[in-house]
Amino acid sequence: MKWLMIVLTALFAAAKLAHMVAWSWWLVLLPVWIYLGLVVLIYIIVFVVEVLNS
Repeated sequence: MKWLMIVLTALFAAAKLAHMVAWSWWLVLLPVWIYLGLVVLIYIIVFVVEVLNS
């Protein structure tokens, strides 16, 4: 999944810098934010499960 995020972000950024798309930067970097959000969500779930089991 991490490699997909890297490839998509690189492709989107290249397209933005080459003026092939007129997207805003938040949309170009959306794969990074989705990946980071999933990682944070997993950490929160693990933390909650650990707190409830102790």
